[in-house]
Amino acid sequence: MSEKKQRDRGSSNSSSFNNNRNRNKNNNRNRNRLNSNSNYRFKSRPKKKKFTNKISDHFSKNDFACKESGKFRISLGLVGVLEELRGVTQKRINIIKGYECPEVAEAKGQLKRNFHTQGLAADIQILNMSPIDVFKEAEKLAGVVGIGLNLKEEYVHIDTRKAERLLWVEENNEEIPITDDNRKQYLSE
Repeated sequence: MSEKKQRDRGSSNSSSFNNNRNRNKNNNRNRNRLNSNSNYRFKSRPKKKKFTNKISDHFSKNDFACKESGKFRISLGLVGVLEELRGVTQKRINIIKGYECPEVAEAKGQLKRNFHTQGLAADIQILNMSPIDVFKEAEKLAGVVGIGLNLKEEYVHIDTRKAERLLWVEENNEEIPITDDNRKQYLSE
């Protein structure tokens, strides 16, 4: 390529550069004018989502936190089973006890075989339902493996342990397994 063509090409590149720079300056001036015009509004940024403790549609971390220490640990499988139970009953579930810290359970002498310390268990009540009816509804759900009925304190224990299904009644601080023989006695079927 000849020197003249290279010079011409170079000058056209620099003139297009200058044209772009001038165009950018004009655009910035126009933006500044628009900003100063009170009638002009920019689209607002989407609002940040508020921080929430919700872990599902109807339950929050606070529902399951250890009452004594405030620590939190919960199985999402347990939360899923509780949501399923709520969907079946169409009633509000009150979590009496969710997670319990091992230190707290040990101080109470209840550390051994305690699924609350693993975040796998909850003691519940359901608004306007007897504990026996709550027990029967929970029994219908395959994901609920351990189900305990406490008639004195009027709650049902449910858990999602990795074992065979176990049903019991808590009576005088004792767990009595529910069998075919005693089922009518406790569940009045």
